[in-house]
Order: sequence, then C-alpha cells, then structure tokens
Amino acid sequence: MLLLSVGIVIVSVAVAIVVAAYSFARPRPLDPRAAALRVAAAAAALSVGSALMRLIGDRDVNVVAASFPADTTFVLSIGLMCVAMTMTRERLARSAAGATLLAGLTVATSSVLLPPDAARIVLLCTLALACGACATLALRNTVLPRPPRIVIAVATVFYALHCATRALAYLTSGPDAAFGAAPFGVSTLAAALLANAGVAAAILLLFLPVARETTAASRAWTTLTIADWRLVVDAYGILRARELVSDLQIAIRDRDPDARNARHGISTTLSSPMPTLTTYLTYEYGWQPHEIALIEERPEQRAA
Repeated sequence: MLLLSVGIVIVSVAVAIVVAAYSFARPRPLDPRAAALRVAAAAAALSVGSALMRLIGDRDVNVVAASFPADTTFVLSIGLMCVAMTMTRERLARSAAGATLLAGLTVATSSVLLPPDAARIVLLCTLALACGACATLALRNTVLPRPPRIVIAVATVFYALHCATRALAYLTSGPDAAFGAAPFGVSTLAAALLANAGVAAAILLLFLPVARETTAASRAWTTLTIADWRLVVDAYGILRARELVSDLQIAIRDRDPDARNARHGISTTLSSPMPTLTTYLTYEYGWQPHEIALIEERPEQRAA
C-alpha cells in the first residue's frame, strides 16, 4: 500500500508539473482560457491522486487523520486552481504558483514535525485560506467565462467555510468535537466530493467553448479555384474548363472527404495541398504544366 501511495504521489505531481510548466514555458503566450484549462487539468490530476491516496490510507472514511502526502497533494491541487484563475496575468500567476508551493511545504512540514492535532489545524486553516483565495481570484477574473468562474467560486467558498468551521471546532472544543462535527450537515468526505464535483463541472464548462473555438481555429481552409474563368473558357472551351474543375474537385475529395465545393473549384482543410495536387493531377488526370498554372490557391478562415 505504501508503494502504491508513493507511486500515486509521483505520477500526480509529475503530471501537474509537466502540464503547468508547459503553460508557463511556451515561447508564444497561450490563449488565457486555454492556459487556465491546462493548469486546471493539472489541479484535477492532483485532486484525483489525493482522493486515491485517501481511499488507500483510510479504509474508515470517518477517520480525521490522513497521510501527509494526500493532504499535501490536495492543498497543491487547490493552489493550482488559484494559478489557473490568474493565468491572464503572468506575474500574478507566478506569485500564485510560489504561494502554492509554500502552502504545500507548510502542510507537509507540519504533518511531519507537529503533533497530529496541531497538524490538522494547520491543514484546515491552509485549506480554508487557499479555497478563499481561489474563490476571490475566480470572481475577480474578467477574462474567463462567467459560468465556470461562479461554479468554482461557490464550490471553493463552501469548502473554505467547511474547513474553517472544523478548524474552529478543533480550537474551541477539541479534537473530539471536530471529529463528530459536520458543518452544514455535510461530512468531511461529502464536502470534499461536492467541492471536487463543482470544480470538475467548472472545468467542463471551461473546456467546451475552448475546444470548439480551438477546433474551428485549427481548421484553416484553403480554396482552390480555376482562376480567370472567362479567359479559361475562351482558351479551352466550356467543356474542358468544366472538366478541369471536376478533376480538381475529385482529386481533392480523394484526400479530404470533408472538402466543400466552391465556385469553379473546391475548399479543403488539407495543409499545403498544391505540391501533392500537382503530382496527382499530372499523373492521374494528364494535366499539363500550363493547366496546373491555372489553379489559384486562396487561404481563408471559416467555422468548422
């Protein structure tokens, strides 16, 4: 079990580091929503890793104490959500990343050096502060879509209040009262599941429009037409001119079934179609160089 927990920690942290570092290290800035989505995905990976470690380490879900890797990973996941909410401002995002590392180090150190009760108070206070900061950053962000920001803010405020209430119970009534406390009528496990479900829903709300726009943007269309149509008709005759258009359309559709007919030509999403098309039309359709020269290539952008 210990080796499995260590493996989960390594995999979760590695995924989070790679995804987050890629968002910061790109030579050209990412779209703020795409960057936020990448970091949020890294946060989700850490959150899943933390949940798995808790399931492995705590067979009884009512046990308050949890292993410090699970606690640290969970704090880091919330911290990365803070980073995701600040990806529109690079300097603020880097500050949030530094604060996230500091929070994780604080929880890990307190879990090792302090008594369990004191370490639990440190953990709950850190979680409350991190969730509160995440909610504030989500509400102050004006670039990301409003619905996922609201969902993230509600989920993290709920969990911040939950953690703060439990921390207060620890301080005022002792561990026994905190052990049986269920703020808002929700157990610790249920509160964590509700918060994670809310964040997952927000990530989905953020992902869908970004995915649609990214797909549409990536489909760069190129329109290939027979240029100077009237001159071609005069020079080759209407029948040969129409045959040239038909050959061009068929040749493109052989390679791009989603190609769309255009006036005197065809539109395709093939990248740099002319080199391949030149060879294909020459050998398969017997086009001469002067006929290949009639093709006009015009890039355009259209929705998928």
